[in-house]
Amino acid sequence: MVDIWNEALQGLQPRLGEQTYDMWLRPIELATIRDDTLQLTAPNRFMKEWFETHYLGVVLDEIQRRTQTRYSARIEIATPKPAPAEPAAAPAEPKPAVPVPAPAPARPLPPPPQGLSERYRFDSFIKGASNELAASAAWAVAQEPGQRFNPLFIYGGVGLGKTHLLHAVGHHIHATRPEQRIVYLSAERFMNEFIAAVRCNQFEEFRARYRETCDVLLIDDIQFIAGRDRTMDEFFHVFNALYESGKQIMVTADRVPADMEGMEERLTSRLNWGLVADVKSPDLETRAAILRQKAELDGLEISDRVLLHIATLVRSNVRELEGALVRVATFAELKRVPITEAFVGEVLSDLAQPLEPQTVTVERVQKLVATHFSLRVADLKGPRRHRHISRPRMIAMYLSRELTDASFPEIGQRFGGKDHSTVINACRRIKSMQTSEPEVRLAVEGLRRQLAPEGLAARL
Repeated sequence: MVDIWNEALQGLQPRLGEQTYDMWLRPIELATIRDDTLQLTAPNRFMKEWFETHYLGVVLDEIQRRTQTRYSARIEIATPKPAPAEPAAAPAEPKPAVPVPAPAPARPLPPPPQGLSERYRFDSFIKGASNELAASAAWAVAQEPGQRFNPLFIYGGVGLGKTHLLHAVGHHIHATRPEQRIVYLSAERFMNEFIAAVRCNQFEEFRARYRETCDVLLIDDIQFIAGRDRTMDEFFHVFNALYESGKQIMVTADRVPADMEGMEERLTSRLNWGLVADVKSPDLETRAAILRQKAELDGLEISDRVLLHIATLVRSNVRELEGALVRVATFAELKRVPITEAFVGEVLSDLAQPLEPQTVTVERVQKLVATHFSLRVADLKGPRRHRHISRPRMIAMYLSRELTDASFPEIGQRFGGKDHSTVINACRRIKSMQTSEPEVRLAVEGLRRQLAPEGLAARL
């Protein structure tokens, strides 16, 4: 059966691509088979959860196609294998006593990394659909530096959380592996230090800092060195030295490597060696959660309804979102008035970004639901009944019926030619599940607000 497992994975490689296969499928191993259940192992929790969510159903479908048997699966996190015991040595004849040398002094623990902000830790990072991959990958790097996702490249616009994740990784590694030497800096500072080292004839010290005594290199805004030939050349050698030594490299940028004008091709290639993950503008629920956290940290008493109103008006990035809350709170304190939706609208009138009215269609519902659950629209229309697909499909059917004029038979046709009774049953189940399962209710409410924000106030 191990051969069937490996053959199924290899059969999916052309469809998923070599990089996806190596990153997400190859590390999952088959341990045993009990009845019709596959006992699998994953190297860490992040790999386990990502494989379960995105690829387990695909693999089980492929095995069923090959064996005509439907298997379920259980995944456990692999435990490290103990080092083999050394064989017992034969008794040796007594030797004359020799002086025992004093133990070498332990290497002093490095101080906390310079430049890391105490504000930016994992417990203060709000995770949502817009940053899920980047946040999960950063957490995996923090837990196992140098073992996976090396380098980790995170890109996105201003104020979306790239620097927060960079600092969070540095803090976590220092807390759990204090012996690791962590270097954090911006690409601009890297360039300035390199120039100063050349001018002052201190290049050996510079080389030792970045190539020899560095275990984790965290660099922000790497796009800054594009076009700086000597700086790019030095970073290339630093990258090679650390990578070949198994040291962790994590960088951020405002765009993907291929879009950095002036960046050398050899550097672009290396930045693509590991995982490239993006962070997008946060959705409404994530923005509201960010505001709630900010309000609690600042000791502001403000209702969830008002926070949601601010999140609806300001949709650009986290910095502007938090700045809007500070602005509202400051004006309210100066005028000594309560913070209401009307007051927020008055204070933020120049920041409010008008919503462009969009007609809600079945296609738009399908696209949004697929994006929210990290699926393809084709998955929602297909026949697979695995839970991680069937539940989003039912939610999409429910919202299509609620927010569009499409009939049950028409919705069924839009979802791959399914019978109208299937749509009716999906709508009933999602309506019932919203009462008993809070996560379903929150998902439906969040998707509904994104599809029909103009009707938001009436539904709250």
